[in-house]
Amino acid sequence: MIKIQKKANFWIRLLATFIDCILFLSIATGTSFLVFNYKTGNYFYRYNYYFWLLFLSLYLAFFFIVLPIIWKGKTIGMAICRIMIIKQFKEDKLPRVIFDRQRLFSFLWIIILLSFMIFIHPDTFLEAIQGKTLKTYQRAFLIIPTVLSSLALITDIFFISSNLRANRIGLNDKLSRTFTVWINKFEFVEAEDKEEIFASQIKPKPRILPNIKIEN
Repeated sequence: MIKIQKKANFWIRLLATFIDCILFLSIATGTSFLVFNYKTGNYFYRYNYYFWLLFLSLYLAFFFIVLPIIWKGKTIGMAICRIMIIKQFKEDKLPRVIFDRQRLFSFLWIIILLSFMIFIHPDTFLEAIQGKTLKTYQRAFLIIPTVLSSLALITDIFFISSNLRANRIGLNDKLSRTFTVWINKFEFVEAEDKEEIFASQIKPKPRILPNIKIEN
């Protein structure tokens, strides 16, 4: 028998994701007051719009990719919920599996934010959130990041829902070769099941039986 960390259940993982999303939305909303003058319905300085989107992109990259790498597999939400990410296989590198894990999450949203910077002019963005009628070319450019955002949201919901599986291994876990486990909850499993359950954990030393020859 070997002692391993228990895999985290769906609800605690959902709570950690919710906390991380609330933190991001709070940062996005808070910093928007430096960009938009909500009293006049205009920008303080029009091109702060680009710096704002760039800042949010860097925030996503740091808090969902860099931070889990230097903090041993934890985001802020995961640390609060006492769960973490670990590798399935010992030979994998943590930065690689963290990056693979975020391809369809934070990395995808970084691309969407950058697409707003590329395709959406500050005036178009302001007119859109004010509900004004947009010109045809403005709608054409706006539809690109809008469609990407919708697809990303559907994809994220699908991957999060896959964590409902009885074995607590979602599709993103499989694709990134990771597990999401409790930091301080453990269970005991048979040693022979180790490779299937937690290949990155304790690696039992193989037994070498003596070579016995039987002579007649």
